[in-house]
Amino acid sequence: MNSLKRLSNITGLVVLAVAMVVYFMSVERVGSLWDCGEFILGAYKLQVVHPPGAPLYVLIGRIFTWLAEILSDDPADIAFAVNLMSGLCTALAAMMICWVTIMLTKLSWKGREGETTDGENLAIAAGGLVAGLSTAFASSIWFSAVEGEVYAMSTFFTALTLWSAVKWYYLSDDLDNDRWLVLSLFCGGLSIGVHLLSLLTFPAIGLLYYFKKYKEPNIKGGILSILAGVFMIGFIQKIVIVGIPTIWANMELFTVNSMGMGVHSGLIPTILILA
Repeated sequence: MNSLKRLSNITGLVVLAVAMVVYFMSVERVGSLWDCGEFILGAYKLQVVHPPGAPLYVLIGRIFTWLAEILSDDPADIAFAVNLMSGLCTALAAMMICWVTIMLTKLSWKGREGETTDGENLAIAAGGLVAGLSTAFASSIWFSAVEGEVYAMSTFFTALTLWSAVKWYYLSDDLDNDRWLVLSLFCGGLSIGVHLLSLLTFPAIGLLYYFKKYKEPNIKGGILSILAGVFMIGFIQKIVIVGIPTIWANMELFTVNSMGMGVHSGLIPTILILA
């Protein structure tokens, strides 16, 4: 098991290194067409980008623009730094897919407790290497990896959410290992500040939870677990993302316009309602 874990870590780092080198050589040196200029400028000046906004992307992008200012006097390197951030995010996503493939291959081949030989470890790692590099150099993913847009970071968060859930499923059913499932849901929540793509992993997470917690799974249970994941997508989109701001807006109108209170006073009843 330790041999497979060590080989898995090495394979994932190889995928990360290869993808990052290629992305560094192919990333846009300046701004690209479409929304890239807006996101680069939004990250540089901590401005608000177009709805629904991408606050986490802007905050992380600001770190890269800050480093560009320290390392270079050329303003074009600010755009290059944000573009390079997309490359780094996508390379990390490819590494995650490599590790997911290795874990699922081992589970399907030997089960959770089964031991693998050195030859089997090489075969499993080779599969992860192919999956990781295929992810990195798929045309649509590579296209987003070389420009300053939200899709590369969204791909990273989606892969991270999935990897954390598969990691939880891969390990034994101990209470201590549940932290990986919490991490998965936390990453899915963080991703809302970038893009909503990570929410699409919830039906898969529902299946993983069902197959691990129920010893005699069946088709009915599998369908219900998928529907539970779909319900969570709708709940987050309609209740959390749209519902909370709507409640806040209505409370703000009520406290300010009807009760004559100060601006932002609607936050108080909003917090009480949520509590």
